[in-house]
Amino acid sequence: MKQVPKLRKEKKVINIHDSELVDDYAWIKQKDWQVVLKDPSKLNSEVLNYIKEENLHKDHQLKDLEPLKIKLFNELKSRIKDKDSSVPLKDGDYSYYSQYSENAEYPQFIRINNNTQNEEVVLDANKKSKEFKFFNLSSVSHSHDHKYLAYNVDTNGSEYYDLSIEETNSQKIITKNIKNTTGTIIWHPNNKTIFYTVLDQNHRPNKIYAHQIGSDAKHDELIFEEKDPAFFCSPELSQSKKYLLIRTGDHQTSEYWYSKIDEFKNLKCFKKRVEKEEYEIDHAENQFYILNNLENCKNFKVSIANENNTENWEDYVKYNSKCLLLDFMVLKKWFILVQRIDGLNQILVKNINTTEEHLIKFDDETYELSLSGQYEFDTDIIRISYSSPITPGTVYDYNCETKEKLLRKTQEIPSGYNKDNYICKRVMVNAHDNETIPLTIFYHKETKLDGEAPVLLYGYGSYGITIPDSFSTNRFSLIDRGFIYAIAHIRGGREKGQEWYEKGKLMNKKNTFLDFITCAEYLCKNNYTKKGNIIAQGGSAGGLLMGYIANERPDLFLGIIAQVPFVDICNTMLDEDLPLTVTEIPEWGDLKNNKQAFEYIKSYSPYDNVKKQDYPNMLITGGITDPRVTYWEMTKWIAKLRDYKTNSNLLLLDMNMDAGHSGASGRYDYLNEVALAYIFALKISNKHHLEKL
Repeated sequence: MKQVPKLRKEKKVINIHDSELVDDYAWIKQKDWQVVLKDPSKLNSEVLNYIKEENLHKDHQLKDLEPLKIKLFNELKSRIKDKDSSVPLKDGDYSYYSQYSENAEYPQFIRINNNTQNEEVVLDANKKSKEFKFFNLSSVSHSHDHKYLAYNVDTNGSEYYDLSIEETNSQKIITKNIKNTTGTIIWHPNNKTIFYTVLDQNHRPNKIYAHQIGSDAKHDELIFEEKDPAFFCSPELSQSKKYLLIRTGDHQTSEYWYSKIDEFKNLKCFKKRVEKEEYEIDHAENQFYILNNLENCKNFKVSIANENNTENWEDYVKYNSKCLLLDFMVLKKWFILVQRIDGLNQILVKNINTTEEHLIKFDDETYELSLSGQYEFDTDIIRISYSSPITPGTVYDYNCETKEKLLRKTQEIPSGYNKDNYICKRVMVNAHDNETIPLTIFYHKETKLDGEAPVLLYGYGSYGITIPDSFSTNRFSLIDRGFIYAIAHIRGGREKGQEWYEKGKLMNKKNTFLDFITCAEYLCKNNYTKKGNIIAQGGSAGGLLMGYIANERPDLFLGIIAQVPFVDICNTMLDEDLPLTVTEIPEWGDLKNNKQAFEYIKSYSPYDNVKKQDYPNMLITGGITDPRVTYWEMTKWIAKLRDYKTNSNLLLLDMNMDAGHSGASGRYDYLNEVALAYIFALKISNKHHLEKL
């Protein structure tokens, strides 16, 4: 048997708050890590060889399931409609949509002339991607007069985008490769100017420029610079197209600057930043609409202010502590609000002129409902998307005036799908402190609830991000093989409002981990599965959760799938040169200056709490160019786990050498990563023995 990979140790000690932070593998982080993100070939050869050895070890351990992986890939692919397209979205004389051709990894972007019905391809991502192993097309943004198309491309997963502009008819490039942009592009209504954001040397979006299309980018005008490294900025255009808006903020504080669109050199502050005050603005007719948490409105309210007197705010949607306001869109005649009550989304439609209002909602036990963006301002039509864990995605156009829903698209599953074969429920689980945790559970109707079924339990629980109860065809490769799939809506998200988030951050962070463990125990107690038969899955900050449960409750879990896991939290949050560290202090705490925060975080940090014990089977994934969770985090973690674990369970690293935080970029390429996770789950649960390969 091939020797297990081993990484050289070189002890480093940080003395902080009368304590020692010991790290045997800190040396693998290069001083010029920014260079490595852009060009992985610049990685230290010793580290690169170790990562390659880990990838080979993973391949060797799963070699017997390679035929099953191929079968799963084809199965996953068979559920995706090969020749597929989005629903066209109207913008004046044209409607725009994207479509995939047969076997295409990337879409074509197409427009329809609404008068002649002629169609033309305005951008073909497949052609542009040919010379790259990784290709992520971000904003594809047409000018208001439809003559130009701007787009951003990242070709290695580092999230440094190159911005280009073409003439739509001739596809002649008139601005090429403005470097190090974020992916957001805003067109001035004059169709001659765009606004974009640039990343600094530490990958922070802190400068906004105005570019005259076709000119040399060296002459672009800096119109806004954020001096605070904790605040990230981005440009927006008001829905009315009258104002340029610039948002800047961190995880708990925001601030807007604004100007009439033709006066963008004279930006004014809408309301100065105040710590823990958040607000979002848009404009229609002569009013600004402001979603905000001022006056202790934790779940947000909506205010309005006249454009000539922005300091005088009046309530427009009054505060309701039981209703979390998530997002809004304002049209010429309609105010559209997305809100969440009892964990389920609703859309409130309000007539601006008459103040008459009504709700759009669905009656299923659990579902995901969202509002799509739109081009037109003077319209009665909005677009909404709906799905549930067992209901394929559905797109409607909704007429706010007549209250009619027009079905525009239902997700097709070429290999076949029958919703009646599946059961989906949401239960409320009693937490350790008498809170109740929403838990979504779905499975095949023939799966016996006798405690023997394996469970895949997914969790995240950070940044106020809600894990939606939406539809994914991928999951059925496990569900149809007897797995129960469950999503734990744990604290740290906003499933139950702003307080649900606040009770899972800073000095309350352990609630996130304990909630997940409680959900796992509930599944055992209620005969869905049994102890030691659960596979936990989480990524990024959800990987922090995976690291905690691996250290503290290895007995409860058969396996852990930790994807791009944020596990080295102490070292990362002490390194203020990294892209996200300073802006994330409000999420995790100030380790450098607060002893209590340091001691609390160190007590749960996965990397710092690896111990001599048996560990569950573990699959750890990463991306070599990831700027969010850098390659050295999961590499250090697996090296330390190898040194400490006392059993022979699988411990595997899959480092994507051609991608970053989001994995492979193609719609089919990424299915290889899904198939890898699933053969790991099937292998450790012994479900693969049922396969006829």
